[in-house]
Amino acid sequence: MNRRRTPNNFTYVSSCVKYMIFLLNFAFWLFGGVLIGIGTYAFLDKWRDGTGQVDWHGLIKLETIYDIVLNISLILIIAGSVVFIVSFAGCVGALRENTCLLKFYSLFLLIFFLLEMAVAIMGFVFPHTMQSMLEESFTDKIIHTYRDDADLQNLIDFAQREFHCCGLSSEGYMDWSKNEYFNCSSPSVEQCGVPFSCCINDTDITSGLVNFMCGHKVQQLSINIDNRALGLYAGELKHGCE
Repeated sequence: MNRRRTPNNFTYVSSCVKYMIFLLNFAFWLFGGVLIGIGTYAFLDKWRDGTGQVDWHGLIKLETIYDIVLNISLILIIAGSVVFIVSFAGCVGALRENTCLLKFYSLFLLIFFLLEMAVAIMGFVFPHTMQSMLEESFTDKIIHTYRDDADLQNLIDFAQREFHCCGLSSEGYMDWSKNEYFNCSSPSVEQCGVPFSCCINDTDITSGLVNFMCGHKVQQLSINIDNRALGLYAGELKHGCE
């Protein structure tokens, strides 16, 4: 019997599908590289001294898991690296029809999908447990490190201003009493206060400058006073960015 000879350029994969996967993963590959670049720049810039040189002593502080989770620049580097590697495997695997790289790519996509499904199911089945766990695990740590990490501080200020809230839990603005700078027993000039991002009008109309002390001594005011009378965000005094 005569066997039909297979052309050298024969493929079992549609060219349309192959190049669509290639272009999609190429875009994610570039995105991953951008995340790595931004994260690396922010990570090094945060540790520059007055002369512009990077202080390599104590550059990485990884005593607990929170030091990784709450380090935004480090999270960008890790997330960018994962996206960069996985999308590179999908990009080259699709272009070269390399089964090894495509299996690696498919395995990671499956892992990501299962993790997302697990988190979604847990959040749907145990909403109150998940909320209380996140509050207990992260709220106090975020509040405590507000002044220690410039990137985290900027993120919290952005969130409080954009979502019109003050504090990270149901305790609202009183969350800031847990911070060593805003605590009423602190010798700091910010004692019994809240961050400027809690204020409705944090900018001086005449000068156009941000009033960083607009939340001064707010924690000492009566709890029955409305937030807007205090110059704070939210409808009731006890609500935060939940």
